[in-house]
Amino acid sequence: MAELIRVQVMLDKSDQDELREIAQEQGKSVSELLRELVRRYLEEQRRAESEQFRRTLAKLREIRERNAARYGAYEGDLMREVREDYEREQEEKWQ
Repeated sequence: MAELIRVQVMLDKSDQDELREIAQEQGKSVSELLRELVRRYLEEQRRAESEQFRRTLAKLREIRERNAARYGAYEGDLMREVREDYEREQEEKWQ
């Protein structure tokens, strides 16, 4: 198990009572139940971020395809060309 760190949380009395009841029904401590809830929430957030990232990539792909159809696609190796230009500029500076 990972290192546990003490955290203080303020809850409404009714929420605390409900958590205690659920924890007791599941044979767990309230702390264990809260750790599970936090883990689930964090996993849900990571999944949501990943899904948003996938949607953004799909939108960018769509834009790229639309622009390629409209304007054509660049056939060169842009990164190589930029790198060569940069290296040429550096050589000129040092000569």
